[in-house]
Amino acid sequence: MSLGNKMLNGLAWSAIERIAIQAIQFFLGIILARILLPEEYGVFAILMIFISISQVFIESGFTKALINKVDRTQIDISTVYFFNIFVSVLCFVLIYFISPWIGEFYETPTLVSLLRVAAISLIINALYTVSTTLVTIELNFKLLAKVNFIATVLSGSLAIYLAYNGYGVWSLVYQTLARSIITCVSMWVAVKWKPLLVFSKQSFKELFSYGSKLLISSLLNKTFNQINSILIGKYIGVKDLGFYSRGVQFADFPFNILTSSLNNVLLPSLSAIQKDLNLLRSYFKTIIKMTALVTVPIFFGLIVIADPLIRFLLTDKWAMCIPIMQIFCLSRLISTISGINVNLLHIIGRTDLSLKQEYIKIIVRIALLLIAVPFGIYYIALAELVSTSIHFFINSYSPGKIMKYGAINQLKDLLPIIFSGILMSILLFSAVYYIENTLLKLIISPFIIISTFYGSAYLLKVKEINTLISKVKNLNKNAK
Repeated sequence: MSLGNKMLNGLAWSAIERIAIQAIQFFLGIILARILLPEEYGVFAILMIFISISQVFIESGFTKALINKVDRTQIDISTVYFFNIFVSVLCFVLIYFISPWIGEFYETPTLVSLLRVAAISLIINALYTVSTTLVTIELNFKLLAKVNFIATVLSGSLAIYLAYNGYGVWSLVYQTLARSIITCVSMWVAVKWKPLLVFSKQSFKELFSYGSKLLISSLLNKTFNQINSILIGKYIGVKDLGFYSRGVQFADFPFNILTSSLNNVLLPSLSAIQKDLNLLRSYFKTIIKMTALVTVPIFFGLIVIADPLIRFLLTDKWAMCIPIMQIFCLSRLISTISGINVNLLHIIGRTDLSLKQEYIKIIVRIALLLIAVPFGIYYIALAELVSTSIHFFINSYSPGKIMKYGAINQLKDLLPIIFSGILMSILLFSAVYYIENTLLKLIISPFIIISTFYGSAYLLKVKEINTLISKVKNLNKNAK
């Protein structure tokens, strides 16, 4: 199988896995949102700030260094395994002892026990992270799809049962813990890898030069991505944080599918040609345009139908999160394209440049956020959109110098696709505006989105549509 078809095959299974998991989580989230209160979601959002930041240590840095290292050995893999476990235990102990301070800071005493229980998942996750990495290296996303599907369905069902029986925010905590346990057991059964009882200083040093920069970059990115929630929870209110986090989650539904699929596949696929800049640039251009062909209609369409979608699925009690969802849909669209530029730096081994960019992005984000906080959650969302737009130019600066394909050239290539998205949005809005029935609006929207966007793109001669169709046909043949 050629590299292009192999990448597409990996992307297809990764996308299937993400779509299935995100769809189930979305469906389960709707049920839980109808049962739980915005305040309870706000408390859980605070809780996940500290869990997700800690999780960066387990998921980033050294595991990605393994993927990037072509001549990896069993000693390298075992070294990363024991390092991950050590860091996860360290994070658990830290969270355990600082949880009383966190509960006092947010004036929410229940956070103490919630955090201590949820933090157990960090250690469990560390036990199977290397197994997941090995499966990712092999591009075996079919296995990951099965494991994650089982874990999501079982843990989600448990959460709904507990929520109906009055467990409140604890139902979300137990869902997180149950998913970690089920995934860990499933990966142990499916992947027969066993670590060697070694920790090599030499392996650690070799992986450190690549992984440490990526770890710091990911940690900074995750921390300052969460700073919105930290400030909203403290200075605006837990209820508003519930609305804010729910609006972000709707935008994150397609975003997580797309970015995780790209992140999972690009590094292991393109690392093999990291020295051939001309070939890499060719793939880079195609990936950006084909990604836009998928993301633009999805996010533009969601912006238009956000109001009827949220009112129909979550009821009017969640109406305050509609503008948040619309703003973040546009922000996540930009982030998806921007993230491909960051991935390129990881592929060519320039994590040092990625880290330098992260410092600049933090300054931009913090400055805009501090200006927005006094005005409320909608202005905080707008600040995120502005910072994301600036981040695109920052992220594309270094790849632009190295690959001779920077922000301006990328935007020029994307103009016909963006124009098609704007035209589609106008036609979609015009069509659904005069329809009173909410369900009917949601039913006809996908047909309008697909026909008007891809019809416009075809008339504007966006050749990547034909490339996409051709690759899908080849994928079909390879699958048979």
